[in-house]
Amino acid sequence: MNTSRVEKTLLGLWCALVVAFVTLPLFAVLAVSLTPRDFISLPVDEISLRWYRQIATRGEFLRAAGNSLMLAFAASASALVLGTLAAIGAVRFRSSVSEAIRLAITSPLFIPMILTGLAILVFTAAQGLSSQGGRLFIAHLTLTLPYVFRTVIASLTAFDMNQEYAARNLGATPLQAFFEITLPQIRPGLVAGAVFAFIVSFDDVSLSIFLTGNKFNTLPVELFNYTMNDSDPMAAAIAVLMMGASIAAILIIQRVLGLKNLLR
Repeated sequence: MNTSRVEKTLLGLWCALVVAFVTLPLFAVLAVSLTPRDFISLPVDEISLRWYRQIATRGEFLRAAGNSLMLAFAASASALVLGTLAAIGAVRFRSSVSEAIRLAITSPLFIPMILTGLAILVFTAAQGLSSQGGRLFIAHLTLTLPYVFRTVIASLTAFDMNQEYAARNLGATPLQAFFEITLPQIRPGLVAGAVFAFIVSFDDVSLSIFLTGNKFNTLPVELFNYTMNDSDPMAAAIAVLMMGASIAAILIIQRVLGLKNLLR
């Protein structure tokens, strides 16, 4: 066996171990959610959907899920608009100012979420913003904006600006050239950025836990609080549904543009 074949075998083995390390706990959570017992355990004798049915009877989880969906839609839509505009400015008008904007927008990716949450809480309190939903919207917009910004920048970098210049030379206005020439070609980046922003917003705990309250709570925070006091398999059932929502979002990306095109 030559060296290259050994390296490929070891690489494949390592990849298999990483995949197993990531996915096996998820299958364990799925198995726990199907147990008929009142405590966390594997379904040895039978499989039951008892805990999934129980979710429908818990109003606090349904309200929190509605809040999370509404917040994720609002944050991802706003991030899509602002992130696209910022990406266009950063790509087309390169300067020290655009670099500073780029750094400011992407800073939430490398600043700990705990510090970001505390900073937003202090800022909104100083400004007299008492609305819990408003605080969470600001936080989630800050959190999701970098994902849209980076994916749109990647799409714009691969776009040939000469096509837009040609359209403008043929009489199109700047807006017409952008919407009819540029926008269709960067659509994969827009879709991917919006979906990733939605997933990040919907699943966030570390930032939201500082800004929620009894008037507006999100599903991940409600689930976190629930597991602090209860240890029944309902938490596993809710976690499986949340994972299913994230997987569905990834499948949307695959359906619309293909993961291979996104990873180029």
